Amino acid sequence: MSDQMDLKGLEKRAWRSAFQDGIWDIYFGLLFLGMGIAPFGETLGLSEELGTMIIVLCWNSMTVLFLILSKKYITIPRLGFVKFGAKRKKLKKKLLAFLVFNLILAFVFFFVSIIGIFESLNIGGFIEPLVIGLLLITVPLSILAYFLEFHRLYIYAIIFGMGFFNSELLYPLVGSPSDLFLSLGLIGFIVILIGLVYLIQFIRKYPSSKN
Repeated sequence: MSDQMDLKGLEKRAWRSAFQDGIWDIYFGLLFLGMGIAPFGETLGLSEELGTMIIVLCWNSMTVLFLILSKKYITIPRLGFVKFGAKRKKLKKKLLAFLVFNLILAFVFFFVSIIGIFESLNIGGFIEPLVIGLLLITVPLSILAYFLEFHRLYIYAIIFGMGFFNSELLYPLVGSPSDLFLSLGLIGFIVILIGLVYLIQFIRKYPSSKN
């Protein structure tokens, strides 16, 4: 019985150690930095909508690729590859599904605004960005933070979820697309810096086994 408890404890520590390298922080920071720069897609000479979709798709695809390659070539050589039990394996599958969800997340909020569903419900003004941020960012990321036991993600969920609301406050001052860049992109950049601090500490603490 005690051996089982020890194994579960080791597995739990190994699972949580996956977030001490800062790569997940950088990943989420990149995602929201991408959302902040997406409106600049019109500088490509395309329509604002098409330029935004192209930037989001390409940026998010590269962000997922960064996560996969970083875990493979930075984390695993230092911590090794851990085979988790059935419960953790199910969580990993859910995590993969969530990564796919992240790729379409920006498209969802974008199209919700385009088709005017909030206007048809007589919802507008500051309420619309609050609803979008809560339903499409804060709630999903908080659920993910709970299942992954990634506690910093709760803070990111709240900050990023307020992004669209903050952009509405900034719009009269800086206009578009700077409002979205300052409310989401700049925060995403700060989270990337936090992740880099964790990553540097991780690399110093755990030299690569290949060295």
